[in-house]
Amino acid sequence: MLVQILALAASFAVVADDELRPLSLPEAVLIAQAANEPSSSVFDARADALERQGAAADTLPDPVFSAGIANVPLTDLDPNREPMTQARIGVRQMFPRGDTRRLIREQRTAEARAMQASRNMADRQITLSVREAWLEIFYLDQSADLTRERLAVVQDLAEVALSAYSTGRNNSHDVTRVDLEESILEARLIDIERSRDQAVADLSRFVTLPAARRPLPDVLPVLPPVPEREAALERLAGHPMIQSHNARIDARELGIDLALQEYRPAWGVEAGYGLRGSRSDIASIGVSVQMPLFSRDRQDETVASARNLRRAAELERAATLLDMAQRLERELAQLNRLGESARLYEETVLPRARETAESVLLAYQNESADFAELVRSELAHLDAELALLRIEVDMLLAQSRILYLTGDIQ
Repeated sequence: MLVQILALAASFAVVADDELRPLSLPEAVLIAQAANEPSSSVFDARADALERQGAAADTLPDPVFSAGIANVPLTDLDPNREPMTQARIGVRQMFPRGDTRRLIREQRTAEARAMQASRNMADRQITLSVREAWLEIFYLDQSADLTRERLAVVQDLAEVALSAYSTGRNNSHDVTRVDLEESILEARLIDIERSRDQAVADLSRFVTLPAARRPLPDVLPVLPPVPEREAALERLAGHPMIQSHNARIDARELGIDLALQEYRPAWGVEAGYGLRGSRSDIASIGVSVQMPLFSRDRQDETVASARNLRRAAELERAATLLDMAQRLERELAQLNRLGESARLYEETVLPRARETAESVLLAYQNESADFAELVRSELAHLDAELALLRIEVDMLLAQSRILYLTGDIQ
């Protein structure tokens, strides 16, 4: 009994330790990829169904068997009176036109490839969604930490303002101003927590809820590198969405070949055997041909329709490539401009905000600055820190969207 209690306590300790262990971004992506995601698995089921349809289409139609009595005299229904009366059995086998069976199988295989490419596209979308949710949680956590630090500073200033007011140095509105700023920061923290709960719900869609609730590391993650512009544009052709379009175009091309088979005849073979009692049995065999003689217009329109469908598929692929190139250009421009903003904040804005807060504090201590200016300088410092954090996270978001388009470079 004691051993069971110790084992149970150890298991609880392992679970508790796992819940406290920080959830890194690569681990979150791995958890999502290992999960049996329905939005991805549905394409596997469709691809398997299409493969099976192709295998079924590549078989001959079932033969038709027949049995009956022929040439029975109606006067007395005596099957032995007339020499033509016979019991007949027969079989008939039809053969589809030309290479119809093979073409249908290849067409279904091409459609299955399109489903498999759609599965890969869904996997990329899951990775992007996990990265976006994780980065948003990271931003909110760091924002909350920075806001709490500044709230502690404001609370210290509130004590200073109250002490100065009690000695007659400050006015009452200084105390009121600090109370207002403190309340605003507390309200901001509530908004941050509300947004974090929503981001955790977004992340838990792809990882387990306990994993989504785990704390995150305190440092920004490192994503795979982004290719150069020209290389990135070339990699768009390998995107699963384009591969899906390519497979659909192949299927449409096979649809043209299938339509052309309608110009070819369909063949059938039929064999029969007649039982005539005391007379000699008889056998028959024949071939039937279905010739496309009176439906030329229908076949021409069918081929023209198949060619238009292929053209439409090619135009859809071209439009998708243009849309993806536009998205790539936007994200690359976004990443470049955010990098410039980040350097400006790191080298100029944040150091100046920090220096301003320190100088105003020193001036206030020397009674050469008012209390309102001191509070504003601290809040401006906080705003600069939050702005830099937002820029850094937005850079990773833009990088994630570029990697969705180009694929991760290992």
